[in-house]
Amino acid sequence: MNFDIGYHVVSSEVLEQGDTFDTEMSIVEFLRRINFMGEIPFDVTVYGLSSYLRGAENADNICNYIHRLLSERVNFLLNQNPRVQFVVDEVEFWDEPVIPDDDRDIRLNEIFHGALTQEGAGWYSSQLNVTS
Repeated sequence: MNFDIGYHVVSSEVLEQGDTFDTEMSIVEFLRRINFMGEIPFDVTVYGLSSYLRGAENADNICNYIHRLLSERVNFLLNQNPRVQFVVDEVEFWDEPVIPDDDRDIRLNEIFHGALTQEGAGWYSSQLNVTS
């Protein structure tokens, strides 16, 4: 897989040996670093997005929070210019990319506002500016 600068949501099912980056962190640590404008590695694999959203009382609220944070810190992120790989348990495409959940599907467009494009089976990417 060839990862460009930006966000990549990738199902763990399609990753092969060597497809993840050496630097890894949890979704909570990643969001904390963005919020406080801490160091973001150029290449980073982020784990836990799917379980973070599934465990939320209201996944839409968490998705909107993540979107607002990414939008508010877009200049900071553009200066960092990272390649961020979100490894999720599973990602499917119906009318849009979703993380399947027992109750209902979690719409990734709530975070990326329609900026996700399919790069391959189980792999979606977005530019860093999720508002345009």
